[in-house]
Amino acid sequence: MMSQLKKIKTRNGFSLVELIVVLFILVGLAALIVPTVTDLVGRTRASTAASSINAVANAIQRYEVQYLTSPNNYDSLVTAIGIGTDLDTLDPLLNNLVTPIFADVTLTTALRAPLTAAGITSLGVHAVGANSFVRATPTVLADNDVINGLTVLAQQALGLEGTGVLNKYVVLGVGTITDMKGRTMMEPPVAFPGEGPINPNTAYRRYLAVYQITDGTDPLLKAKIVAVIAPDGKGLAGELADYFKFVSIN
Repeated sequence: MMSQLKKIKTRNGFSLVELIVVLFILVGLAALIVPTVTDLVGRTRASTAASSINAVANAIQRYEVQYLTSPNNYDSLVTAIGIGTDLDTLDPLLNNLVTPIFADVTLTTALRAPLTAAGITSLGVHAVGANSFVRATPTVLADNDVINGLTVLAQQALGLEGTGVLNKYVVLGVGTITDMKGRTMMEPPVAFPGEGPINPNTAYRRYLAVYQITDGTDPLLKAKIVAVIAPDGKGLAGELADYFKFVSIN
């Protein structure tokens, strides 16, 4: 009887070989599960961004139809109108993303006129280091103010131009003080980033409205909305391409 008990005690637990086998099984399962979860997160982010871009574009168009003017009080993407310091300059990772997208546009009387005619007369300005949830301060636009436009490469990537023309477009943030809030949208959506260190508390993560202000030579009589993009510069087509890229992997 004692020998049987000893034999039972000596067989408690796993042997080294059994532990190694279990470990290999877990590693194999992880190799299968981790990419699937990663793809799911990426697919969800891309589909959410595409849906938000479409919602913001519809809100802008409904506002223009209902009120016969463009919504005023978009967010400026600079810390102080007239200085031209990007909100994201203090975040090296995000600044690397926006550098190929944004180009400074210095407003003149002629370039500001189409914005004024469209109803865009003031932009919200954030303090340095302000995040996506902080209310911007409405600031009246004036000549020589510096705001953001699109680089030639960004224009081409969005399909707006074949070769691209500087100073043809301006980029404005759809933030918390926009006139659309409470009218054609309840709350401007936040763009969820794909990069871990970037989040709405550390960088500007609202969607952006792109307005055309000239035909490349002469100012338009009235600025017109031509695109809505995410803070990383991707439009609806880019987000959908990301979504289907993740889907095709599975």
